[in-house]
Amino acid sequence: MALVLTGGEFIATEALSASTLARLSDLARRRPLVINGLELHRQDLAELADEAQRTGEPVWPRLSCPTNFLSLS
Repeated sequence: MALVLTGGEFIATEALSASTLARLSDLARRRPLVINGLELHRQDLAELADEAQRTGEPVWPRLSCPTNFLSLS
């Protein structure tokens, strides 16, 4: 299983496909999702989906800008 929901956070256990990232982007329409400890907004997920589509390879969830890290305070 590539994606597990636990305690309000998604855990990606492997790189995600373009279609999975696009669906996550739709889920993030109203509020950001937390995936592997990263707060990802709709635009972040859409850019990752585009990258996966363009390269034909799944990608790991990551941020393009370090200011989106989930605040632990």
